[in-house]
Amino acid sequence: MTAPTEARPAPFALIAVALSLLVVPLNCVVFYLMLDGPRSELDTWLVLFLMLAGLQFVFGVVAVVAGVIERRRNGQGGLGPIIFGSLSALGAPAGAVGAVFLSALSSMGGAWGRPLRVKGRQLHPNLREGADWTDGDRPEAGALAEADRRALEALWLHDAQKEHASVPAFSRISWLLAAVGAPAELMTWSHRAAMEEIDHARRCFALAAGYGGRTFTVEPMPDLLLGALELKDDPLVTLAVESVSDGCQLEDFNADVAGECATVCEEPATKRLLEQIAREERSHADFSWALVEWLVQRDAPRVVPALARAVERLEGYPRPTAVSAEKQGLVAKADASVLRRHGRLPDERWAALWDVRLAATRDRVQRLLGGVQARAA
Repeated sequence: MTAPTEARPAPFALIAVALSLLVVPLNCVVFYLMLDGPRSELDTWLVLFLMLAGLQFVFGVVAVVAGVIERRRNGQGGLGPIIFGSLSALGAPAGAVGAVFLSALSSMGGAWGRPLRVKGRQLHPNLREGADWTDGDRPEAGALAEADRRALEALWLHDAQKEHASVPAFSRISWLLAAVGAPAELMTWSHRAAMEEIDHARRCFALAAGYGGRTFTVEPMPDLLLGALELKDDPLVTLAVESVSDGCQLEDFNADVAGECATVCEEPATKRLLEQIAREERSHADFSWALVEWLVQRDAPRVVPALARAVERLEGYPRPTAVSAEKQGLVAKADASVLRRHGRLPDERWAALWDVRLAATRDRVQRLLGGVQARAA
């Protein structure tokens, strides 16, 4: 009589490896959507990515443990699940760190100007030594402490980078306006805004040079050749949605902040630039409001639903911060009262101004939509 064969343990290790490997392509798709989707939806994709990364980590650990148990029981086997499970478990936290870093980079602190994005990533140029972008009045900074001067230099260099990035951002708007047959007035306004952003950038570089005692210029931006003008959606809808968030909300907020910074600023050259930025950023916001109204007149059935969705998403639009994450340590060493006298408000004040502007933007868009519905009725 043949002895019964001992039942082998269930292949938990292989099942765990399969589940772990199944999560990987799903997370690749989510990561792509983070890169290529609207900035207002990035946080949603980030949460989903982190949840999937957590599942990948758990399945990887289960695969390793099950592989070890199988190897101890049978004296062989289990090596594949141990290897693949280890790679999966280690890859999950690495991917999570990368995703969080990407999310942080897409909202890199405050500054003036319209944001520039390529495939969902917010861009600005890197810096190197040079003076070809430096032109304007310089502040009197000789009496400031070294920590204060370095902090103010870093803040104005960051502003210069963002202002420079706003130039191709407005050029893209002009391109889209030509594509949809916009009137000459809007085209002129868009190009004028780009020229004003060039002037802002040069003057920001000049202020930074006055505070830091050295000059910087911009590096090339080859990422702009990766498809910044590619458009997957309806151009009218794209213009409407971006105008509400990046224009009506953000640039009106920029004007609010710059105006209040100018009010508290005691340094003459810095104060003059802040007043100029406040005035011209308000004009850029007015351009966005005018563009939204023209788009509604052009094709209300296509534009109005997009505007309704855009105003709903405003609550999730990332608020610019007074200091980018990478410069917080440097700014923390400076005297806050000195920064204030040189036109720098704390982040708490930025948050308060953002909330006020957010309510005003939402109300104005809703009034616009209400008027369209009334006329339709």
